[in-house]
Amino acid sequence: MSVGIDSRSSRSYDELRIGEAVAHIVSASSIVEGLGECDYTVQETMRKYVDLWIVEMSPISYVPGMVEALGDMITKKITEIFENISEDELGYSLDLLLDFKRRFESGILSIDQADIEVRCERILNSLGVDVNKLAKFIERDKINGLISAVVIALGIASVRDRKWTPESQ
Repeated sequence: MSVGIDSRSSRSYDELRIGEAVAHIVSASSIVEGLGECDYTVQETMRKYVDLWIVEMSPISYVPGMVEALGDMITKKITEIFENISEDELGYSLDLLLDFKRRFESGILSIDQADIEVRCERILNSLGVDVNKLAKFIERDKINGLISAVVIALGIASVRDRKWTPESQ
């Protein structure tokens, strides 16, 4: 079933919950990594799902300097995120962020912004980011700044250990 862009403001029964899928594949990748295995296929599959979620979240707000600051602050790979947040919470949070962003852009404010802020902060903290150090980047528009920070941080964390080769660029 194809879902048009105009009908994406709320989740339909058949719609893929990409946030949940991201959480599952990151968890599987984490388990494989924890067993001492380095499976390129699993890593690339995980990155593709993260990339798909990022594409669904775009466009995000551009905040000068935030990418560089986040790159310096992130201390954990994406596969280490579950030390502080559960797989279910991550999946639900990523889906909720996507739903919130779609509704917010359509002018529908049906999801509690405070809950979204807390979820963003929990994801960022789970990657080792001190949210207080992001204050100067998100002071003008906190909710959009936090959402942008989560999208950027997950992208960075998913490739943190990537071996850069011409075919992966």
